[in-house]
Amino acid sequence: IVGGGVIGMEFASFFNSLGVQVTVIEMMDEILGGMDKELSALLRADYTKRGIKFLLSTKVVALSQTEEGAVVSYENVEGSGTVVAEKLLMSVGRRPVTKGFGLENLTLEKTERGVVKVNERMQTSLSNVYVCGDLTGFSLLAHTAVREAEVAVHSILGKEDTMSYRAIPGVVYTNPEIAGVGETEESASTKGIDYQVIKLPMAYSGRFVAENEGVNGVCKVLLDEQQRVIGAHVLGNPASEIITLAGTAIELGLTAAQWKKIVFPHPTVGEIFRETL
Repeated sequence: IVGGGVIGMEFASFFNSLGVQVTVIEMMDEILGGMDKELSALLRADYTKRGIKFLLSTKVVALSQTEEGAVVSYENVEGSGTVVAEKLLMSVGRRPVTKGFGLENLTLEKTERGVVKVNERMQTSLSNVYVCGDLTGFSLLAHTAVREAEVAVHSILGKEDTMSYRAIPGVVYTNPEIAGVGETEESASTKGIDYQVIKLPMAYSGRFVAENEGVNGVCKVLLDEQQRVIGAHVLGNPASEIITLAGTAIELGLTAAQWKKIVFPHPTVGEIFRETL
């Protein structure tokens, strides 16, 4: 698998569970670029134990098809090498489809990154043209596109609504799942945000222990100087189901003290956020 992003890791997980030997080649120094780096490393360590081979900081320089199979030539600090496989999966990013339906004729204003520029109502530089989904370049996720479409339709209908990207959840459907919302430590540092990190093993949730015997994970919450929740990241099932709890807190601008006043049912995995705080 060339590309250790979300799709690459999900398929690596899938094929590994079928007993297939998998090698993941990733150009960056860690898998899952946009996710929390610490949790991504823990997930990688888990899958390394299960037999997946990872080549990080590794650049693919050539691909060829031989009688033996697909040959992937690569280079890294240790030198050059090849991987021969029955099948090759390329998962090195996506780009929006911009041609074929007249968009190129509209001369819409673009951002520095070359995506269509929109305001918070999803309106482009042409007031009667609205754009949502991958074309905006914000997230490239289905759930983001759905919310952007709602905002666009509401704007067209004259209803007051604006798009917020403060709390877009990202999920990697491996086993265990990894999910995050809001700022990561890396993004907070890049933006110059002073933050505090609180971490707790998932084992503090009795429900998690009962449902994930012999497995552990981590819950991480980021707070800013005002003790507002600005990010949350979970490694452990069912991360995808509970991450919205943190997303709600971030979107509403709750402080740790305010979020702690919410009564979580016991026993649930979701109460790990309250335990962490």
